[in-house]
Amino acid sequence: MSNTTLNFPMRKIFGKSLEEVDKIIEKKDSHMNKMTIPKKDGSPRHIISPDKDLKYIQKSLYWRFFRRYKPHEAAHGFVPKRGISTNSEAHIGALSIGKIDISNFFDSISENHLKNCLFGNKHICRYCRYYERMIDGFCNPSLYKNKEKDFKFKCDEMKAIFIPDYCEQTGYNSLFKRIIDICTYNGYTAQGFPTSPIIANIVLKGFDKTMWDYCAQQGIAYTRYADDLAFSSHIYNKKELKKIIIQKAYRQLWGYGFLANREKTVFKSKSVRMKICGVVVNEKKNIQKNVVHKFRAKVHNATVKFPEQTTKIRIRELKGWASFLMSINYDKGRKYMDKLLAFEAQKFNKV
Repeated sequence: MSNTTLNFPMRKIFGKSLEEVDKIIEKKDSHMNKMTIPKKDGSPRHIISPDKDLKYIQKSLYWRFFRRYKPHEAAHGFVPKRGISTNSEAHIGALSIGKIDISNFFDSISENHLKNCLFGNKHICRYCRYYERMIDGFCNPSLYKNKEKDFKFKCDEMKAIFIPDYCEQTGYNSLFKRIIDICTYNGYTAQGFPTSPIIANIVLKGFDKTMWDYCAQQGIAYTRYADDLAFSSHIYNKKELKKIIIQKAYRQLWGYGFLANREKTVFKSKSVRMKICGVVVNEKKNIQKNVVHKFRAKVHNATVKFPEQTTKIRIRELKGWASFLMSINYDKGRKYMDKLLAFEAQKFNKV
């Protein structure tokens, strides 16, 4: 086996030795738990949960590798210090809003997406022995394959990805090839993998920039939370907004390898309740009263009506929702959070 490899110990990236990583890749199916849960519309949602060994490697990749990729400012899902609350702020008080949902989001992010997105990041390519060549402009990701399929002057990582059996023939230990194997299942990312959300933001960064720039030129606000695209305008009514946005967004999604769920494409005007990811944005950030009432009932059941049935997991779930409510309406959310914390301390003897 050749000693040709990247200039870094791979254990720093994967958290485990190459031998351990390769054994898990070889028997990846045995390191996954598959389940199906219904979506709101009744269709199945397939979840693949990695076991502790595979999850450890994926989390190591998240912290030591993928976090170096910065998402576009339009992205609010799975981004530190951003979330559903910040995603809604750009749309408060708009005259009209539009929402487009990406169909089969994680199941549409393929190995080819990763191949095209992982190269060319100066923080990542610094591990490569040809890093100086990249800095000098001789190793450009846009030159993966020219018309003659000539890979001259390309780094071994590009060759490992694009030339069949390159690693087997040369003995090269590829970083990116292993990362792609660890982060995909049957050629696609999986909902349930710790790496899938951040990969989604990496893959859609170009789309976000294109839509952000286009919308800015039109005087339209654009944000994205995971697979939910949101648009709003203080100038155009809903018909005008739809005419400006819909074909542009559909075509750009198609160009990036995604499809819009046309049944979930919605455009609304200020005369009705306008919501972005469940947050009402007509005049200020708010949550519908009936949703808050249902949460209040759940807290009452957990802390007063059926306290003996309340588990630590249930309290954690309710605290998560209270934290979300605090991000929208701090005083209201704080009231429920304090109640849950007091109950938790009393029942589970937390100081």
